[in-house]
Amino acid sequence: MGKNLKQQKNRNINLFYCLKFYSILILFLLAGGNSAESQEYATDRMFMKHYKKTKCKIEAEKIIRKIKKRPEMNLEQEVLLIQNIWVKLRSNLPLSPGERKLLQNLKEKGNVSKKIRSKEIWKRKSYQFKDIRMKCNQIR
Repeated sequence: MGKNLKQQKNRNINLFYCLKFYSILILFLLAGGNSAESQEYATDRMFMKHYKKTKCKIEAEKIIRKIKKRPEMNLEQEVLLIQNIWVKLRSNLPLSPGERKLLQNLKEKGNVSKKIRSKEIWKRKSYQFKDIRMKCNQIR
């Protein structure tokens, strides 16, 4: 009789643990399902929109900084470089390889420059910067 009572207690304990396990599992699944259907507030959408715009503006400013740092020779710099070459020639100072090459081009082709003034370069760049920044304002 002791053996029979022990088996019945084991069944009750196993049944109790099974019920406990399945009830926890069901609660866990229900809690997971409710979080997927959570309510979306208007402030969440506004925050995400603002976050995307801010992120875009940061990236745009990085691109603009890179463009600003990129060296570009303008007409005024080229004129000063040519003047420097003529001064060196008159005073019999040695020319660097780049200056010799520029002098050779001047002798062959004359003073044909495709460079533009710094004011025009910055005007072009400012339009380019505006376009880059405007793309961020169009994010919805």
